[in-house]
Amino acid sequence: MRFRIALLALSLLLPATIASAEERTPRIAVAYDIGFKGDGGFNDAVSAALALAKKRFNLVPPFVREVPTSGSAVDRLSKLRFLAKNGYTLIITVGSGYRETVRRVSMEYPETQFAPINDKTLGQLNISNIYFDEVDAAKLAGTIAAARSKSKVVAVIGGSDEVNSSFATAAKSAQVIKIPFTGDVTKLDTSLERADVVYSLWDRDAKVYETVINRTFKTFYIARNPDQYFAKLASHPRVIAVIEKQLNKPISQLVKLALEDRALIDLVDPDLGIYGRSFGLANGGITYKLKEGQPAVAKALKELKG
Repeated sequence: MRFRIALLALSLLLPATIASAEERTPRIAVAYDIGFKGDGGFNDAVSAALALAKKRFNLVPPFVREVPTSGSAVDRLSKLRFLAKNGYTLIITVGSGYRETVRRVSMEYPETQFAPINDKTLGQLNISNIYFDEVDAAKLAGTIAAARSKSKVVAVIGGSDEVNSSFATAAKSAQVIKIPFTGDVTKLDTSLERADVVYSLWDRDAKVYETVINRTFKTFYIARNPDQYFAKLASHPRVIAVIEKQLNKPISQLVKLALEDRALIDLVDPDLGIYGRSFGLANGGITYKLKEGQPAVAKALKELKG
């Protein structure tokens, strides 16, 4: 009888013991884009947000790790495979250059959660896309542009149809010029006509920004950060506002859930099966900074909030 009781007790303990042995220790890694820290763009924004998360959740190595990349496909692939193989349960990636690598490695390691920053392309449950709502950003930019414009002609450059529509609706008191852009600035100045405030979504280089701030016809620029690392509020007198993507909340939420062995998997795009979370005006993911001395703009933004 005693033997049976002892055997029963052992059988009850075994599953718990096995489950305990199989439990994963949460580990978080960030794979940065080319340039690593000090780029003034998304690398720095993610790094600053991670520093806050590390302090908040008392994260220290080896439970958190940050890695650079040379930018080659081979290097990106080897870095992500190394992190996944070595038990990092959440791997945050910075930059669209990781897109194909994440798609590939996420299938090789289905128990690892991946979080591409500023993207909503890959549709798998172990991919938490962190997306910033460009339509919300355009609404802010359109409001600022129309309120600041003296000529009552404003422009949006390089936006999608949806983004352009949002900008135009917000800037309804002004004429809106919508300019597609693929990198050739030869005719850009002429295309802008009498637009005196410009919002550009071209982020690959500073061509559009430099064209705008150097126009003979005085034209102001609304920047996007951290996308446009070259255009800060203090970069030039003609930069009148910055639309900002806030990384603190997304990184904090990703880390918190990872430590609880959970993931950020809202349905971001039902049609494409994209999971993660969208950040916009309503949840503080999109904010703005204004140069001082623009009362009409401040008033318009206050009305937009109200």
